[in-house]
Amino acid sequence: MKVDDIVILVGGRGKRINKITKKVPKPLIKIGNKPFLEQIISKVIKYNFKKIYLLCSYKKNFFIKKYHNKKIHNSKVLCIDEGQSKDTGGALYNLTNKIKKNFILMNGDTFFDISFKQLISFDLKNYLGLIALTESKKLINNKKLNQIGLNQKKEIFFTKGKSSLASGGIYLFSPKIFKFIENKKTSLENDILKKLINKKKIKGNFFKEKLIDIGSYKQLNFLKKKDNFIKNKAFFLDRDGVINIDNGYILKLSQFKFLPGIKRAINLLNKNNFLVIVVTNQASIGKGLMSEIRLKNIHDKMKQDIYRYKSSSIDDIYYAPYYKFSKKKKYRLNKNDRKPNIGMFLKAIDKWNIDLSKSYFIGDKNTDEKASLKAGIRFYYKQNISLYNQVQKIIL
Repeated sequence: MKVDDIVILVGGRGKRINKITKKVPKPLIKIGNKPFLEQIISKVIKYNFKKIYLLCSYKKNFFIKKYHNKKIHNSKVLCIDEGQSKDTGGALYNLTNKIKKNFILMNGDTFFDISFKQLISFDLKNYLGLIALTESKKLINNKKLNQIGLNQKKEIFFTKGKSSLASGGIYLFSPKIFKFIENKKTSLENDILKKLINKKKIKGNFFKEKLIDIGSYKQLNFLKKKDNFIKNKAFFLDRDGVINIDNGYILKLSQFKFLPGIKRAINLLNKNNFLVIVVTNQASIGKGLMSEIRLKNIHDKMKQDIYRYKSSSIDDIYYAPYYKFSKKKKYRLNKNDRKPNIGMFLKAIDKWNIDLSKSYFIGDKNTDEKASLKAGIRFYYKQNISLYNQVQKIIL
């Protein structure tokens, strides 16, 4: 079932680090030059949720002013005021009539780098939710859902003694969960899920990926010292001559022809947790040879064809329509985007929170190499072999 919505809990006070949270709410503490919440959002937007709900209480105006009704990639952010804090259970009450399908819930103060694609694929038939589980030793001061096990059906049950499993703070829920949500202060873990686990209505799945909780000074300081810990790695691709045959300007769909190994290469990058980002000069728009709408149609068809191969995906596309003699002023103004300038790269790096030391770029022109050097990204010229074979050599 497609999941349209993700809900992020951002209403807590952060009492364990109250010297900091007296001034700024915990999810908005800066890691490097970005608030922690924005770095979390840069992880989830690749799944193209229609809506990102932020459930706000403590210092709610910080969130409302900064994010409410903001469009990030293909997702719209909506801040929901829960009023006085109702804890992790009651906070969900205001979404009772807003969410009609399965949805993801996560904490806004933890980083658990799991595949949401894998999480979404779980079948909740006859169940109300699934918890992403981690090793209990990875959590500090965890007193919620820390004595649990999994049976052969992947149903969660409570153990008598200590367990190696604990909740990682990310959940897939059926909308039927709202039948158990009340408009009062309740703990999702200790009040609601505890009862549902005993009724064998909650499944679990163990994920080995890294997890960090910024609710302690120790882990917060660790993350501040190693701010690339949470960043994305990306693989940038030029388009013409790398993805498709370059026979001059591609002005219509019939002219767009894939080069060998493109779909397999992108699937390989997806599997290895790289963002796939296309950066392409398209002066044909500035020259008046084609419209941006037509270019979008070509790119949409390109992405659809790639998706048909094992659900492979290009995460983002940046194009520079700049032409210095364009008849339209707006196409003479974005010179900084056109390679060898690095405007497109800077936009992608900011939006996707990219770690350049773990990223790559394949192009086929000298302008691509120059742009890569300016941006600080490792560059490779497209070889006369399958892109899959070339990518495989680079990342494996």
